Amino acid sequence: MSRQSGRGDRGGQARHRHDLRPRTPEAPVKQFLRRNANCLIVIPARIGSSRLAAKVLADLGGIPVVERVRRAAIRANCGAVVVATDDHEVMETIERHGGAAVLTSRTCASGTDRAAEAARIIEKTQRRKFRVVVNLQGDEPFIAASTIRKTAALAAKGKCDIATAVVSIEAKAAREESMVKAVLAADGRCLYFSRSPVPFGKQAPLFQHIGIYAFRRDALARFVRLKPSRLEKTERLEQLRALEDGMTIAAAIVGDKTIAIDTARDLAAARRRISKTRRPHG
Repeated sequence: MSRQSGRGDRGGQARHRHDLRPRTPEAPVKQFLRRNANCLIVIPARIGSSRLAAKVLADLGGIPVVERVRRAAIRANCGAVVVATDDHEVMETIERHGGAAVLTSRTCASGTDRAAEAARIIEKTQRRKFRVVVNLQGDEPFIAASTIRKTAALAAKGKCDIATAVVSIEAKAAREESMVKAVLAADGRCLYFSRSPVPFGKQAPLFQHIGIYAFRRDALARFVRLKPSRLEKTERLEQLRALEDGMTIAAAIVGDKTIAIDTARDLAAARRRISKTRRPHG
């Protein structure tokens, strides 16, 4: 969940306005929107976090977490990619790596609210409308490009309001509070999300929720008009706002396991994973 970071703006209030990067003639904004015009992938990234501050800028093998997410989105090749942030340091980091970023307000209640604001800014400045807007969470550095493609394609079919992704997990992993679990119906509809190990029972299928939401454009507009819900506040999970209002969420079941960076323990596990992939084979 995105909350106001509370950090001061080093550049002052005058600098904090809706800003679209990159702005140089060599890398115009139109260039990153040229392909896959029907889908926009927004990566919300804020510095403030109740569990692990500045996690999106944490180093993973020499690359910031949020930049690893952006590169996965680029590899997916299914939509224009932009990072949405309320922090100049995040924006400058993305810019140094050749990416595009939108400076959004500090008052967004969640990552999806930030993604929606970014989409509005881009649609207004570029005079266009997207059919699908993907909220790809900025703390998912191991998300597979195929997962992004499958989720966006599921939303594009128009049979649900929101599409997301899940991966099967073992009971031991489900006990981790930082890992969000999803409860699925037989047809792939999401019935509930929780930090607790749900559903109950030894034979019950367990799924980890992956931090990606692909919205039909009208569904995104509907979502951000809703007030944060009771269950959303209880579980600290924004997708429950949609379920409580009767919106349908469908899940693509994927096979690539991921590590969402939510705590210092998650970050340590992510660094071990990076280290193993770099280890020479003998």
